[in-house]
Amino acid sequence: MPLLSELAGMVEEPTVVIKVGTSSLLRQEAGTLHLSQICTLCETVARLHKQGIRVVLVSSGAVGAGMFRMGLVEKPKEVAKKQALAAVGQVHLMRYYEDIFNTIGIKCAQVLLTLENLSNRKQYVRARNTFSALFEMGVVPVVNENDTVAVEELKFGDNDTLSAQVAALVDARWLFLLTDVDGLYTANPNTDPSATRIETVENINELDVDVGGAGSSVGTGGMITKLTAARIACAAGCKTIVCLSANLETDVEAAVIEGKSVGTAFLPAKKAAKGKKKWILAVPVRGEISVDEAGEKAVLRGLPLLLTHISGVSGENFRVQECVTVRDAEGNELARGLCNYPATTLRDAVASRAQRGDPGDAARERELGWEDDLDGPPECVHANNMCVTHVETLSRSFTFADFQGAGYDSGARDSSDEER
Repeated sequence: MPLLSELAGMVEEPTVVIKVGTSSLLRQEAGTLHLSQICTLCETVARLHKQGIRVVLVSSGAVGAGMFRMGLVEKPKEVAKKQALAAVGQVHLMRYYEDIFNTIGIKCAQVLLTLENLSNRKQYVRARNTFSALFEMGVVPVVNENDTVAVEELKFGDNDTLSAQVAALVDARWLFLLTDVDGLYTANPNTDPSATRIETVENINELDVDVGGAGSSVGTGGMITKLTAARIACAAGCKTIVCLSANLETDVEAAVIEGKSVGTAFLPAKKAAKGKKKWILAVPVRGEISVDEAGEKAVLRGLPLLLTHISGVSGENFRVQECVTVRDAEGNELARGLCNYPATTLRDAVASRAQRGDPGDAARERELGWEDDLDGPPECVHANNMCVTHVETLSRSFTFADFQGAGYDSGARDSSDEER
């Protein structure tokens, strides 16, 4: 394997995003921060940083730290109180990050984001440019959701999803989701002794696992949020690894530098989303549409999704150009895209076909030609406005030496991305 010094001249510095959960940062039974864990985390980030690797730290724990500072045992239900606790806890956490990083010679910066920031195309580009400037200055960004201003409709909801969106934003090669278990299991290992750890996931849709529930009383995540995060990051070309936070000192570097198998690895897309399609991953999903077999083939081939492909509509009453999830007949997610029609129009179109006794024969309707009764285009979702999330993955592990592999193009930057 080439030395890091040799690779530095071959490719742009790779980026690693490390997300650490609330349960890993706090000693819940003692009501204090887990200082030794925070120190280990910062030292690991510093070692990667000094080897020429760009690192983004996505840190949970603001609300939990605020609870401890205010002497609370249970998380309040009122939104305003939780937002207030986040404000108290965030400054407390950043004080320790700043002190520890400064002690080991690393500069850090606080970056607070909301889903509203990233779902706005202009703010998305601004955020990406800010991260690029921080990297150029040799600064480690410490990211958290801006809970004090976020509204429920435009919240990430958990930092697993936030970390995946950040990984897509900064073109990261790896996303590490540190948690209190050493990977994804077929069932909850705390209650099911027959549960086994899954080492590699190539297709999230084919997973047969039992997940659910928040990870801790002070957290908001859980394994199901990690699956959602993995889908987003993998579609953006980022390898996602769920691993034990207690082993972060060895596991993160072993995976990045040596290519060793740790935790559970979700393999990245062979052809990753770029430009506008990558941004679509950050747009809030407002509803779901189901498609027939012809629609499924069109989506996976990168073709537009036609109205005649639609077999069902569910979820919110989304409006024109809002983001929807595209699912196959079995309910598996295929893609996300900006819909050209509101939910009411799509429901009427599906109902109209059903009344004619021809609910799913899209081929026959295309033969008859498109009837412009809806005063709009035949495409329900244009190909340029759709990001495939059910993707072909790299069926192997990779290290620095693979960055220039012919099948892996997520690192290539689209020169026109800024304008699109």
